[in-house]
Amino acid sequence: MFTSRLALVIASVITATATGCGMRTRVLATNPTLSLSPTCAEAVPVYPDRETVPYDYYEVALITSAGNAAYNGNGDVLKAMRSRAATLGANGMILNSLGASHATVKVIGAAVGSNDAERQGRAIAIWMPSDTARVRRVCGKS
Repeated sequence: MFTSRLALVIASVITATATGCGMRTRVLATNPTLSLSPTCAEAVPVYPDRETVPYDYYEVALITSAGNAAYNGNGDVLKAMRSRAATLGANGMILNSLGASHATVKVIGAAVGSNDAERQGRAIAIWMPSDTARVRRVCGKS
C-alpha cells in the first residue's frame, strides 16, 4: 500500500512539473489570404525592429507565447515563436516584446506551482519574398 501511494505521489509530481514547463503559443493571422509553405525554425531570423528587416515583407501573423518563468527562459519563448512562425511559412520575425514578471515572490510562487509568474513574448511573423533562396538553402529544400 505504501509503495502504491508513493508511486501515485511521484506520478502527480511528474505530471505537475511537465504541465508547468509547457509553453502556450497563440497565433492571430494578419494576412489570411497569404498561403505559404512551411519553412523551418532555423530559417526564421529574429529582428529587433522593423528598420532592421533587410527586405520588403508581408506580415503573416501576430504570435504570442507564454510559459512559467520558473521553468522557461527567453530562449524557450523565442524557440516556441520561431517554430510556430515556420509552420505558418514565415521566413522572419519582428520581436515586439520579450520578458518576465520581475517580482521575486512571483517567481518563487511559480516554482511551487501557483502559475502567477510568466515569461512572455510577442512577435510579428513575416514573409520576405526576396529571401526565399536562403530559406531553401537553410531548410534543405531544393
